[in-house]
Amino acid sequence: MINELKQAVRLFKKALRVLGISARHTAADVRAIQEGGLFDADFYLNEYPVVAIGGKDPLKHYLTQGWKVGFEPSPSVSMRTYMAENPDLRKANLNPLVHWVRFGRAEGRVLPRALSAEALWSDGGRLFALPDDVIQYELIAGQAYFAGAGFDFAQREAGATAEAAAKAMAAKKPLMQVTTTAPKVSIIIPVYGQTHFVLNCLDSLVKLRSKHSVEIIVADDASPAASRVDVLKVIPWIRYERRAENGGFLECCNSAVQLANGEIVVLLNSDTRVVEGWLDELVDAFALFPKAGMVGSKLFNDDGTLQEAGGIFWRDGSAHNYGRNQDPNLPQYCFARQADFISGASIALRKSVWNELGGFDPEYKPAYCEDADLAFRLRRVGYEVWFVPTSRAIHYEGITHGRDTTKGIKAYQVTNLEKFAKRFSAELKSHPQPGTSSMRAANWRVRRNILVVDALTPTPDQDSGSIVTDEVMSAYRECGFGESFLPQHSPYWSKKYTGALQRRGVCCYYMPFASGITELLDTDNQFDYALLYRYNVAHPVYAQLRERAPSTRILFANVDLHFLRETRAAETSNTPEALFSAKVTKKLELEMFAQADASFVHTEIERDVIQQSLPAPLGNMVVLPWIADVYRDTPAFAGRADIMFLGNFPHAPNVDSILYFVKSIWPAMERELPVGARLLVVGNKPPPEVLALASDRIVVTGFVEELAPYFEASRVFVAPLRYGAGIKGKLVTSLAHGVPSVATAIAAEGIANPGDAHLATTDDPEHFAAEVLRLYRDEAAWNAMREAGLSYVEQNYSRLATSKICLHAMEVADATWLARQELQCRRSLEQIMAQNGEFVRATTD
Repeated sequence: MINELKQAVRLFKKALRVLGISARHTAADVRAIQEGGLFDADFYLNEYPVVAIGGKDPLKHYLTQGWKVGFEPSPSVSMRTYMAENPDLRKANLNPLVHWVRFGRAEGRVLPRALSAEALWSDGGRLFALPDDVIQYELIAGQAYFAGAGFDFAQREAGATAEAAAKAMAAKKPLMQVTTTAPKVSIIIPVYGQTHFVLNCLDSLVKLRSKHSVEIIVADDASPAASRVDVLKVIPWIRYERRAENGGFLECCNSAVQLANGEIVVLLNSDTRVVEGWLDELVDAFALFPKAGMVGSKLFNDDGTLQEAGGIFWRDGSAHNYGRNQDPNLPQYCFARQADFISGASIALRKSVWNELGGFDPEYKPAYCEDADLAFRLRRVGYEVWFVPTSRAIHYEGITHGRDTTKGIKAYQVTNLEKFAKRFSAELKSHPQPGTSSMRAANWRVRRNILVVDALTPTPDQDSGSIVTDEVMSAYRECGFGESFLPQHSPYWSKKYTGALQRRGVCCYYMPFASGITELLDTDNQFDYALLYRYNVAHPVYAQLRERAPSTRILFANVDLHFLRETRAAETSNTPEALFSAKVTKKLELEMFAQADASFVHTEIERDVIQQSLPAPLGNMVVLPWIADVYRDTPAFAGRADIMFLGNFPHAPNVDSILYFVKSIWPAMERELPVGARLLVVGNKPPPEVLALASDRIVVTGFVEELAPYFEASRVFVAPLRYGAGIKGKLVTSLAHGVPSVATAIAAEGIANPGDAHLATTDDPEHFAAEVLRLYRDEAAWNAMREAGLSYVEQNYSRLATSKICLHAMEVADATWLARQELQCRRSLEQIMAQNGEFVRATTD
């Protein structure tokens, strides 16, 4: 026992030394930190005024106290990010800066130079990001602000340090453009006491970035003098407006909105802390959802759990905060959707809509249910109410009025709910019954649901196949479908690509909540349709769906014919082994066409190849052409100089194509082109052999964010594919951008035939080069082909046509499913009756 105690003491002393608290080691730590320029005393004192008030040495304060509450030592390093990237330090509760100078530097750990919300925040060995990891940073920032200003969460008022904290806030410069002259957005913060929480809210706003101009109105509802709310007047970048007398939350909001100059009004509770992206996501939602009258944020508790992902009203008039106290990263809480109501803690409306509705109804004075009432009144006149999960705010709930609904202002929550239920009794009759699955209740306005499964999450800025997947999904959403998405081969959340789908209203599934179709169906199997992409994805998913969701109608989209592409590649390279592999692919691919209730193909050529490969024709195949916008307002002939190639290089035909072009076609062209004309090789992840093509005349770009500048710089587009299958999105895209194109027959398959006016087609290398040079030199021919290409895209690849085809495919799937069910039923009954001796199958001689 004594030895165990001694060992514990030794471990404790070792921990103290690592933390930098031991006097005999502090000097070395201080010297390393100072020599490395890792601590900025002026920044520290300005950021955390309680340190200056106490007259403490700033670095010593950081080493012994500040790091524990999330203080940052300098604006040029972020120890919060360091802790996020090194969860072992959080687990051991180590001072991150001391750890880095002692061990991290030697271990090769990176010292982050700026706060990064992109960093993973893992608590249990998780090696992948999740949507709401970012909340952890803001929770620490709030904790640090309270500690740095000398405030206490548990206190009802700010205390003696309020004035110093307000002066420190006044000295800060907002990262947003703050103006009172025609701002885009008016952020209104109604206030009654609780000055420390107001300052915490302002601390998050002063650090917020936004592309929109704002004014920030702090509307003081005649707070008691003792609360010292008046100290906020010294902050120059807010409008402090104090009411003559107290009127309650509702009246305070109504009067403040009358003072607002912005096109969009955002109501933000004083007991909130907003997260990066909070404002832009709210404002941009109005463009994403044109019928939106009100949009609202995802709210978090102060322990990081979910407080609300939009509100539900049950048929009996009772309300439910959807997802309360759950893991906010669960897929069902992370996508935009229409909600019954949004908590008034963080909502946005166009001021014109607010005026149209007359703001909050005074019937609900002084507070509670006014936000729900406004949401329901908005719907009565044709607007929608949208929950926006990418706009995040921490809501320190109950700070102002507490949580006891039997007394004080909080008691109005009960009586106002009764008023609300009586007023909207007619609407509530269509709402779900209490006891309904909350996941179903939260989405009850969606009448039909579709599950989309592909290998990967669409990356429409990287490959043409993703563009079509994205467009088809958009078409179904615009037709009123609720969508869920699973990337079967890589079920991980991506801020850029998964986030884009979630922002538009798609429920995306990812690890650790769904590693595949089995876990997804454990969560939800109530899908009317499933759209499965690619045979290698569709096969295992099909089996699971047929077993677990037998009434789901299954549509199959193969993007291109893999077996045809593989066969052509094998023949081009004269590789017998590849031909054997193509035969296996053919079997699996054709099985999916035969099993699906309906299938999409992109060309009639593909449909004919499939039909000829089957024992009997299928009547459920739907031709879905490519989808593209037309860009007519682009540079004319004289404003262009380059030749362009486009391809996603993980796709092997694109690598073969550009290598063939540079070897067999480009040399003849290069001699004849002007000196300044270049070959632009644009595409994602070029392999070494493609990178090696780069020269003064050949530019290999790798991934680019926007294709338009490259199309606009190019006079001719080339598509010299030697093998492949299906429609080539790169060609449709080039025609849509008004760039005349030269292509091989394989590349033009399903788009043009030899002699067509909108595309030049040839397989001969010399003729290919000659056609490119002809179009490059002949402005009249160039203009004629450009116009023909634009008209061709307009006539064949419009979004309206796509939506009609997508809906038709579902009708085909319904009819096929019903006919097959009838056939299976009859065969099952025949078997049973035959076993009972009550039916004799017909025989043939």
